[in-house]
Amino acid sequence: MAELENIKSRLCNEPIIIDDWRQDDAYEGVYPKGARDKSAYFSPETVDENHLKGNYRYLFKLSRSWCPWQFWGEIIAYRLGLITEIEVPPAHVGLSNKYNPGQATYGALIEWFYDDKTDLYVEGGQFMVQSVKDYDRERGTQHNFLTIANFFKSFPGFHKHWAGVFTLDCLTGNTDRHQDNWGFILKGARSKPMKEGTLGFSPAFDNGTAFGYEVIEENIDKYMDEKRREKYLTDPRHARHHMKWSLDEQEECNFYDFMEKFVMEFPDTKPIIGRHLSFSRSQVEEMLVPLATGVSDTKYRLSQKRLCFIIDFMFRRKQLLEQTLGI
Repeated sequence: MAELENIKSRLCNEPIIIDDWRQDDAYEGVYPKGARDKSAYFSPETVDENHLKGNYRYLFKLSRSWCPWQFWGEIIAYRLGLITEIEVPPAHVGLSNKYNPGQATYGALIEWFYDDKTDLYVEGGQFMVQSVKDYDRERGTQHNFLTIANFFKSFPGFHKHWAGVFTLDCLTGNTDRHQDNWGFILKGARSKPMKEGTLGFSPAFDNGTAFGYEVIEENIDKYMDEKRREKYLTDPRHARHHMKWSLDEQEECNFYDFMEKFVMEFPDTKPIIGRHLSFSRSQVEEMLVPLATGVSDTKYRLSQKRLCFIIDFMFRRKQLLEQTLGI
């Protein structure tokens, strides 16, 4: 488990104002597609902060209009990734006074996860279309893990990578790991002959459809009812990975049943998952509580009630996963 003091040097609890950042005019949706508005910017040549890279592309990703707090999911997932040692793109609170002139607009400021000058990125959807006959790219109903595993399982780090991604999705309640929310990177493929490129996998990006973002503030208290809470946390309609386990699978399974199948298929991942889960509530609170005072705007702020809701549900998911896997 990473040391908290080392982690904190990579964090920013205050909004980062991007009004003077250079917009990436060449950006044409090369970052994986999604439902939320986004734009790309380059940071200044020189930055004093440890949490930013100089002259580097960042994505400014907004929330859906009816839940302006949604962007917090990206930032919380990044901090959880640091605690659990699961790779998640660095994400901070971004603030633009120019995006919508005359008003402050907050969103997640997310570091680009590959160098498009030297690396070649392939979306999972491109792989699925090539691997599954008549694959429905729009709906992704044939999206399944065994098709991915049968091709990549011999690649170094494959099991470890997906153990981390699936653990993170389970802890956060992310239901949107669709075919374009993962991919693989051929590092150096644009600058070297293809045979010299190194295969790597994308970090666990796009974490906004998580943490109960769709539960509006006045309804949070309703989920304190045990039956409602447990149904929300375990019913496959609300608590499942986007991908099925196998192509021929008919019934949906929740996060925990999926993880049980994963560990049964790849037993060497159980201790990896166990290490990812070896964090405490106090560690999480120390990392997340400062976010509740970072934004004062009532439209965008992370309320204390929502923060407690997020942490409580995270630890109940953690408990359910540990019970399922016998960790």
